[in-house]
Amino acid sequence: MASQPTKRETSIGFGILLVLAGIVIGIFIKQFHYNRAMVEGVLEGDTSAIPTTGLSGELLVEVAEGMVPLNPPEIFGPENLSDKIDGKAELYLSAGFLRLLCQRFAEASDSNSWMEGFVYDMGTLRRAFAVYSVQRRADAEKIPGMEFAYRTENALFFVHGKYYVEVIAAVMTEEIAEAMRSFAHNFIGKTEVQGGRIEELALFPPEGLDEEGITLLISDAFGFDRFDNVFIANYAVENVQLMAFLSMRENPSAASELAAAYHGFLMANGGVDVKSDVKIPGAKLVKILDTFELIFSQGKFLAGVHEAQDRGLAEKLAMTLIQKLSGAGT
Repeated sequence: MASQPTKRETSIGFGILLVLAGIVIGIFIKQFHYNRAMVEGVLEGDTSAIPTTGLSGELLVEVAEGMVPLNPPEIFGPENLSDKIDGKAELYLSAGFLRLLCQRFAEASDSNSWMEGFVYDMGTLRRAFAVYSVQRRADAEKIPGMEFAYRTENALFFVHGKYYVEVIAAVMTEEIAEAMRSFAHNFIGKTEVQGGRIEELALFPPEGLDEEGITLLISDAFGFDRFDNVFIANYAVENVQLMAFLSMRENPSAASELAAAYHGFLMANGGVDVKSDVKIPGAKLVKILDTFELIFSQGKFLAGVHEAQDRGLAEKLAMTLIQKLSGAGT
């Protein structure tokens, strides 16, 4: 017959449950909490001052020429973005969102044939690309002639400077499809933006790379709370899917220190160091949950291969990556 717990054991058990409950509640609250101070510094290397947004209520009417507005333009800021896109606002807020301008338009001959334009002012090209890349749909079809743009069955998505733009149709028709293309063309033509480029996109080796699948993880990449501004890219190496990553830090010292910190994070979570013959100074190969993680720093970049099933292919991709970084003078 099982013995009954003592009052002391019961009290201890109850106390542990309270602590665990507090942790869970804290994580839940943090998941949906928006911290402006954190947002403004979240993308390391993107230190330009956030410019004042230039979106106006008249812009979309000019852009959607030939279409009839169904409602006045709506404008949302960080404090009420969730009123418009409940469930997805945190992604935009954590990337430095400034303002959303949106409005619905219909064909003049059929008010049931309508589309809605969403223009997100993200402050910088890098931040606009971050939400564009994370939001990318599985059925994306690249739009020729545009660097960051794709279409799906009923929508069109693109980046223009600091703006991330979505145009979504209620029902796709040839007329609406043409109106969406016109919307994009007019928006680009009528909206002045500063030039710029994202240099990390050119630092991934091209062999086996899914060029349209490069994603910028804004924060907490791979579950590590210090991993922000991390680019990931998918590769097919000998018909095996692999993921490379890189992150530009402030200087070489910061890159090597963060590489060591990430290695420590993996070890604290069950990782085991594995001997590697890869010719990369300071590289660490860790086996964790039946996958391999290879981490190294090169100049001001932290880089590596994430969750590889095959150790040898992980090392092969890492060598290709460091050669690319070294060739670029990083």
